[in-house]
Amino acid sequence: MMNAAGAFRKVRQGLSDLSRIERWIWIGVLVILVASTAVRLVAFFLPHLADWARNAGQMSSAVFNLVGLAQAVTLTLVVALPLLRYLLTRNPAEQVAEGIVRKRQPHLIKDINALADFGQLRFPSDELEIVSETDALKEFSRMNAECFEESANYSGDYADKLLRNSSIQDRYPQSFAFVLDETGQRMGISMVIPLNPTATHLYKRGSLSDHDVMDIHVAARGEPCGCILLFAIGMLTTYRPTGGKADGSTAIRRLVRNHVHHIWKVASDFDLETVPFIMQVERRSILRMGQMFGFRKLEGLGADGDPLFEITWPEFKDTLGTFLDED
Repeated sequence: MMNAAGAFRKVRQGLSDLSRIERWIWIGVLVILVASTAVRLVAFFLPHLADWARNAGQMSSAVFNLVGLAQAVTLTLVVALPLLRYLLTRNPAEQVAEGIVRKRQPHLIKDINALADFGQLRFPSDELEIVSETDALKEFSRMNAECFEESANYSGDYADKLLRNSSIQDRYPQSFAFVLDETGQRMGISMVIPLNPTATHLYKRGSLSDHDVMDIHVAARGEPCGCILLFAIGMLTTYRPTGGKADGSTAIRRLVRNHVHHIWKVASDFDLETVPFIMQVERRSILRMGQMFGFRKLEGLGADGDPLFEITWPEFKDTLGTFLDED
């Protein structure tokens, strides 16, 4: 079955194809109008051709109505496209960000601040499970595909995710991690990738897509690192906030604090204090969360068409300190 994002991309491609022939539609309308006028003039000035003119007029009217219907359908789709995109491409991380921005969970901020300032965990370290075995990587890639199956820009088949993830893990084995719930079940994923300086340059100039990141772009431990790429965070459908009194706040707190824990573990293999963190943001809610934590917007867009944001670890710590001062 085609997923929602795939359906949207096919509709969008169809509209793109229609736009290429739109000028020909208008040219056709103009030709029909001219022909209809000519037929009426013939019928007026040459009465003996009235029957022919009447038949020709009926034919041109039918063609005109058909073209008009095609234009109406095209216009309806174009007008409805933004709504269609919203309905078909909801990013699973959006609910996570909305919960954080809306509530600014104080316990979550304290969890993250203890890690950022003192390298201390206020939560069990085994909530984060680094992917280390082949079977685990297969499961991770399956969850990766499931978590982002409705994303407009980052959805993809399981086989494609596995190929890319295998290549990245061969170069830096700490890039992928599961987030576990209170029973030890895998509820979400975290993806944090150290890019080498060349790949960082390509990514920041919009020449390297998330779909195309491979081992040649990754910095291994002990090698120069241009940035820590905050690649993805995702939660399985069954754990996502659905409204109500609790609104999934416990799952949100667990997912985000372990993503930050994962970021800290990866960055600690390089230069935590100087290597910047970069992310490409698809949804406005994620953008607001990033700005809340002090991320700066970079010029231009990423290769996948979304804005890029950057921050350093000291800046991140300063922002967290501000939150605690406000409390």
